[in-house]
Amino acid sequence: MTSECGEHKADPALLEAFRYINSVPGKDVRGKLVDCFQLWMKVESAQVLHDIKEIVGKLHNASLLVDDIEDNSKLRRGVPVAHSIFGVATVINTANYIYFQALQKCHQLNNQEAMDVFVKEMLNLHRGQGHDIMWRDTTRCPTEQEYCNMVVDKTGGLFRLAVGLMKAFATEQKSADFTPLVNNLGLYFQIRDDLINLADEEYFKSKSFCEDLTEGKFSFPIIHCVRNDEVDTRLLSILKQRTDDTDVKHYAQKLMKEAGSLHYTREKCISIKRDIVSQIEELGGNPPLLSLIEKLDVQVEALGEVVSVPLSPLDGAAKNDPKKRPSLDEL
Repeated sequence: MTSECGEHKADPALLEAFRYINSVPGKDVRGKLVDCFQLWMKVESAQVLHDIKEIVGKLHNASLLVDDIEDNSKLRRGVPVAHSIFGVATVINTANYIYFQALQKCHQLNNQEAMDVFVKEMLNLHRGQGHDIMWRDTTRCPTEQEYCNMVVDKTGGLFRLAVGLMKAFATEQKSADFTPLVNNLGLYFQIRDDLINLADEEYFKSKSFCEDLTEGKFSFPIIHCVRNDEVDTRLLSILKQRTDDTDVKHYAQKLMKEAGSLHYTREKCISIKRDIVSQIEELGGNPPLLSLIEKLDVQVEALGEVVSVPLSPLDGAAKNDPKKRPSLDEL
């Protein structure tokens, strides 16, 4: 007599939250990145390349499910976040289930180098996310360098994981060091997203207005503004409120613009892009990757006038005299 205990049949209901987020596709930057790096590394097996894309795609979308819970987000890709529909507990379990499905898929590649890359970068990703959450919840503003280190761990983690898995099966460029380039790609992608979150009107259609302010998140422009004048605590105080008030968020946006923080962030994106282009050339060139970066850069270029510093910014006296500071009524 055989027991059916321990036998597992697929239960579609367990993956409903994952199918939900997959039904609203994003930009698939990581999948496109795999295609671009294939030009250099030439992974011979089409199935392996497909599996790498599947692994990275699963990890990315599962991490978004968790991120939306940790950030208390309302929208993702223009639709309600998964946990607002399926519940927090279900979505956490679904995301963890997908993480282990991705691990299983990586294990089935039967390549120790690939497994080592998977474990290393998943640790980096969660380390970076941990710092991001810690700074938010303790209201400790990190330095610009601390923030960049966190981004290299968090956003760069999946980029390095994708490239690292490819390298484990590469037939060319096995000895090439892609890490500096991939780290810069992660930095560019995240800081660009930080800028768009606080400055691009089109972004507000798919996410709530200045969502990083509502989440209390120390993004790149916010860090610059807070540290630009540590005596002026207005933006830090707004960040603590986790406000949904549009007028207050417009005021915070005005503070960042006057401090030159949005302009500084755009210039940082331009600088990182310049480094990326140079690194691509040093590695022998890669037209598809350059094209991908140019497409991502369109929004950054378009924000030139939006983020420019006003002609009459707050002078020192106005900053230190509450009577001379702009009120919400002036907006």
